[in-house]
Amino acid sequence: MDQEALVESKVDTAIDLVRRLDAAGLKPKFAAWYLYDDANEWRLLIASLALDPLLPKQEPLAYRKVVDVLSQSGSASLGVSDLKLLATTDKLTTSLRMLIGTGPDTITRADCQDNMLNGIFVKHVIVLRSA
Repeated sequence: MDQEALVESKVDTAIDLVRRLDAAGLKPKFAAWYLYDDANEWRLLIASLALDPLLPKQEPLAYRKVVDVLSQSGSASLGVSDLKLLATTDKLTTSLRMLIGTGPDTITRADCQDNMLNGIFVKHVIVLRSA
């Protein structure tokens, strides 16, 4: 199955997850679908100040918090294998925030392809929030 088409079917579910994370107090500062070009796989990148203290040493606990919120949605189209949690200070998230900025409560759908940011080649990204 074409990985690029696959993510299109999951964008609405990801937007719902961002809203649910907001309501749960995990308020993502950054959320985006990111295509890892070398593996041809999409991951939903999430960075949250509330999760920063858990990353990287208590990464399983950080994932558990997000998966608990995800499981409340009842959606089977998005699973833990689709997620990648990053620190808000991660080079990729800070670079993308310089390119695309949103308000802290905003959810958008900004699509960028084939960009070089701070030495990082971004094949394809769909930014949902970048505050």
